[in-house]
Amino acid sequence: MKRNNRFLLMLSVLFLLLLTACSGSKESASKEKPEGKKAEEEEVVEIKYFNWDADQTAITKIIADFEAKNPNIKVKSEVLIPGGSAVDNMTRMDVLMSAGEQVDVVSIPNVDQAVLRAANGMFEPLDDYFKKDKLDIKEEYLINAAYDGKVYALPHLTNYWYILLNKDHLDEAGLSVPEVGWTWDDFKEYATKLAKGEGKNKRYGVYFHTWGEYANPMLFAEKEHPYMVDEKKSIFDDKSFDYWFELRRNMEKSGAIKPFSDVIGAELNYRTEFFNEQASMLMTASWTVADVGNVEKYPHEFKTAFAPMPRMSKDSPIGSTNIAGEFSAVSKNSKHKEASYKFLKYVTGEGSQVRGLSSWKDADGEATINKMVAGKENYYDVDSLLHTLFNDEVKGAYKSDLAISYGNELKKNVLEAGFTKFMLDGVSVKEAKEYMVGEANKIIELNKK
Repeated sequence: MKRNNRFLLMLSVLFLLLLTACSGSKESASKEKPEGKKAEEEEVVEIKYFNWDADQTAITKIIADFEAKNPNIKVKSEVLIPGGSAVDNMTRMDVLMSAGEQVDVVSIPNVDQAVLRAANGMFEPLDDYFKKDKLDIKEEYLINAAYDGKVYALPHLTNYWYILLNKDHLDEAGLSVPEVGWTWDDFKEYATKLAKGEGKNKRYGVYFHTWGEYANPMLFAEKEHPYMVDEKKSIFDDKSFDYWFELRRNMEKSGAIKPFSDVIGAELNYRTEFFNEQASMLMTASWTVADVGNVEKYPHEFKTAFAPMPRMSKDSPIGSTNIAGEFSAVSKNSKHKEASYKFLKYVTGEGSQVRGLSSWKDADGEATINKMVAGKENYYDVDSLLHTLFNDEVKGAYKSDLAISYGNELKKNVLEAGFTKFMLDGVSVKEAKEYMVGEANKIIELNKK
């Protein structure tokens, strides 16, 4: 009997030891492998940010600053195509994403490209993240990329369109730096007075490039949407075409601008045309602010002045301009969406100031410009630059409420094609508008939901 009691006592002791060991193992395991939200917070993840090589110095700093604030997230910068164009970069991005490569956050050159890919299901909608963070996105950023009522991309750069002017040429012609409110008729007068010489030594008053923004700048500066009146009707019968197309043709006939056929045929570089003093004015955007002081890449000795975009007439809104941007988005297929969103917020918010003019409303734009200009003030008319960029009267007309996935098609295949037809084929404005409306209707019909 005693032997049995002793045996039962030994079994009890062994059972208790086993329970203690199991409990200890579970506690150890829980410490080594935290679960749920705690695991997500402590796990170190690596995300990939696809962008273009022109921004690498800034991006390296942005990533270093972000990682210092977020030690559990490592960001690897991936250049899409070294030296590639915007079209080449987007094509490469599409290939990578469709092939299932790890793509977490991506750069997009403009709102049309962002909306197109949002419509194709390539980007993560961000509204739930905003709600969780209690963010009113319209109060945070100047612009955004929305489609079908949801925001899919945020701007990491804002580009204000403006006019660059060779200050030496202005002084020579006795012309002052234009102010907010000048018109395209005023602009034509400036271009005519600034043009000089003949033949190979010809200096034109202005250089216009080949993009859609040059085919009718008023669509981008004064309209809520550059291609559509509403979801069903295109804008290509707008009266601004009558005014602008004839203005361009007349300026070419008078010798104020380089013939469009030469621009198309020679595939000219717009920066070179201005900095080589082959044109006294250039319609461009604030991505060129740094170029003015980059005399190693664009050698020149003259000072550059800046002016806001002209308006169609004295009856048009004062200060209305084309405010565009470059965007970043989270890939729909990212396996680290929370970490990617956190980086997206940083690269478009606090970190965006390293890159250039930010769309983040808390950014100090003047401080950014002063850093760009520092040590190179001889090349800038600083007062006109600040007045052009940070003037309360300067504002954008574009509204993201009317977003279409085929904007780039309308820009390339309708607007640019219609303008080319007018300038090179000698058709009338009426014929060009009829052509554009017809082509736009075909694209709209094909894209009906």
